[in-house]
Amino acid sequence: MASRLAKQAAEAVQQKDRLFGGAARSFYFEICRCLPFVQRLHKMEEMVSLRELRAIVKDKFKEYKDVKDGRTYLLMHKQRHHVLTEVVEPYYNKQRAVKKATGNTPFLDSFLSTGYSQTPART
Repeated sequence: MASRLAKQAAEAVQQKDRLFGGAARSFYFEICRCLPFVQRLHKMEEMVSLRELRAIVKDKFKEYKDVKDGRTYLLMHKQRHHVLTEVVEPYYNKQRAVKKATGNTPFLDSFLSTGYSQTPART
């Protein structure tokens, strides 16, 4: 499986098509088919869903779209703690940074986000 993925990675990098066209598209779908196995292998079922993993893979494809050397993909092997700290955690931090406008008061927003109110101390 790894050699087939490496071969597709090298073909995807050499492909001059758009981001998800040609060999890059088939490589992306091959990775998405392997994600359930990767999720079970790293015991990440409780931490991140398959949908979120697919979004992370898509973001990584966009981040490395200009890389021309196929060996780069082979050097991206990560163990569980690396995946959590370098891939999953930044994804969640980015999601938290995009705050939606709510009609709640600042007191209610702080209570819902932390569990405790963040009121200024009275003097």
